[in-house]
Amino acid sequence: MEREMHEVYLTWINSLATANTIHNYKTSVTLFSKMVFNKEPVEISEYDLNHLRFSDVLNKFIAPLREKDIKDSTIKGHLIAVRSLMKMIKKEGIYKSVNIDDLNNYVLTNKSLKTNDVKHHEAISREELEQLKEFLKERRYRNDPDETLGIKYALLVDFMFRTGVRVSAIFSIKWEDFQFVIAHDGTRFARLDVIDKGKKLNTKYLELSYYNKLKEKLFNGDKNEFVFNSLSHETLKNALREFSKKINHQLTPHSLRAGAATTLYYQTKDIMLVKDFLDHESIVNTEKYIHSQQDPTMTGAAMLTTNYDYTEIDKLSKEQLLMLIHSRPEIENTVYRTGKEHKVLK
Repeated sequence: MEREMHEVYLTWINSLATANTIHNYKTSVTLFSKMVFNKEPVEISEYDLNHLRFSDVLNKFIAPLREKDIKDSTIKGHLIAVRSLMKMIKKEGIYKSVNIDDLNNYVLTNKSLKTNDVKHHEAISREELEQLKEFLKERRYRNDPDETLGIKYALLVDFMFRTGVRVSAIFSIKWEDFQFVIAHDGTRFARLDVIDKGKKLNTKYLELSYYNKLKEKLFNGDKNEFVFNSLSHETLKNALREFSKKINHQLTPHSLRAGAATTLYYQTKDIMLVKDFLDHESIVNTEKYIHSQQDPTMTGAAMLTTNYDYTEIDKLSKEQLLMLIHSRPEIENTVYRTGKEHKVLK
């Protein structure tokens, strides 16, 4: 029967339309087979399928992947690939005692899996970011003889927040990907060209002082090396999971990107600027990022039920005003931009 299953598997692969689909479906089916049956897909037997239960799929596959912060939509995609292979087994008729339809409809389908992945977009606030950086610096790491990994992971999350680069691309950035440019006002920037989602070229401009700070802590002298070569995605996810439990707010690596977008919008109120920052093709996607983050102070009811006496501002001293301005990045940004517009700042 193993030989027959091998032939069915090959037929299934050949029936798939594109090379990309073949790669994705093979990856999904192999992952499922190893996690649930501890076998390769071609080794799945009639006995395995007859004894497969919904509880097996939930406890051995779905729950462990969720524990690793794998999105529901990704898990759903894996199960779609598995059901596709099951249909081919039915079509070839090798396991006649297995009710493939029941298997696909009741065992390999989980309606609790969400495709919008709301949790995926939970944003980190500026305050939480600073707390996270301190947490990472104090956290213990394996293979860290000089005890510098905490500082490097703190730089990593800060970089992800300030640039909005996705975690899928962050570990592919090399020092040679930076070039140096001069703006019209003479300000020097380090320009980063990174291949991000959809194999699109994404360009970010970093102030030279920020780039130099990164280089001081991370550069080992080889321009062909990856910027974050001593760090790992898995360790970052584990650290974020630990930090999430500490602050009771579910955060993932994507929370850094969502948090940056939200912060940038509240500082500038410029949705097009945020769209470009996120490298979105459609502003609809950008609006989803912003609108999914609920700031109570920005709701209509909060504004209309609060009585503001703006004359109280006139009573503040210069020192008090400066303290308030510098206490909130969005206020600093608004004052600075307004000062530029009214030409009271150079």
